[in-house]
Amino acid sequence: MVLKAQCCNACKMFFRRVITFRTPITPCERSEECFEPPIRNFECRSCRFQKCIIAGMIHNQERFDVPGTLNQLSQLEYHRRQLFENFQPIRSFSFDESTSGDTVGFIMKTTVFDSYDWEVMSQLTTMNFLRQLDFTRMLTSQDLRAFLKGAYLNSAILSTAMHWFLLNSQSIFHPGGLDVCPKEMDIINAFNPNFEVGIKCRLIGKLAELKVTREEFLLLSIIFACYPGSPGISKTGNLLLHSYQKVYSNLLFTHCQMTTQQAAPSRFTELLSICETIAKTKQDISNVALLLKVYQPGIQWKEMLRGAIEYLLDSNI
Repeated sequence: MVLKAQCCNACKMFFRRVITFRTPITPCERSEECFEPPIRNFECRSCRFQKCIIAGMIHNQERFDVPGTLNQLSQLEYHRRQLFENFQPIRSFSFDESTSGDTVGFIMKTTVFDSYDWEVMSQLTTMNFLRQLDFTRMLTSQDLRAFLKGAYLNSAILSTAMHWFLLNSQSIFHPGGLDVCPKEMDIINAFNPNFEVGIKCRLIGKLAELKVTREEFLLLSIIFACYPGSPGISKTGNLLLHSYQKVYSNLLFTHCQMTTQQAAPSRFTELLSICETIAKTKQDISNVALLLKVYQPGIQWKEMLRGAIEYLLDSNI
């Protein structure tokens, strides 16, 4: 690995230790201003890492290549689907527990799931998927929590839609053909069925319209997950996510050049427009969650889902 950024050898060595996970990053205690006068603290790892990111060290790593990255992401996506369909959590988890740095444990599935159980599994396996991305280990524990909370829904929505699109379905389901929308939604569908249609069909329709390939999906899933504006994330965390978003965007553009040649710029732009469709789907989910609180206040939400809904309604991201 060659680092081409214009930095001193000491900073390059520090950066290598961070990205190989030998030097953990801890939160800054001075509002991420340790390198600013009048009092400078050059011992702060968070602020030093921030300067390394700004200097362009991440973008100059040569370990990023399209075939290797696609192979890694394909394995992670396959593992996510296997966990989702065949396992269950070892116990009940809260939303805060699921977004911590601790890995969630799974065992072989022994119970029959309803739509709420499947939704919990979707969230937990998506959190597990995101934790396995290399760059998440460079985040502080606080930033990792903020990242997982802000990224999991984008990732879960796109992964589910792509799975059913590849099966030539026009709508998403839970395994076994179970409806993704709980029966409690019937009261909402009675006066506004557009929410259900949007949640189930809108994104699949977009994937079909653009004829998205599995390779394009794998790269898009990380680009959309690296949203740099999650509530509660630090400046250093935002810079890291933004840098990796650029890395995966460059990989996607390179892939477009390999597959569509001169049409690469327009294909790249088309693919990024999927983000708008995901945002609309999230808004439909948020609207339904809010309406269920009003019209179905007696729903006994699982602890995980209750926390996820509260976060979604409070953050509006």
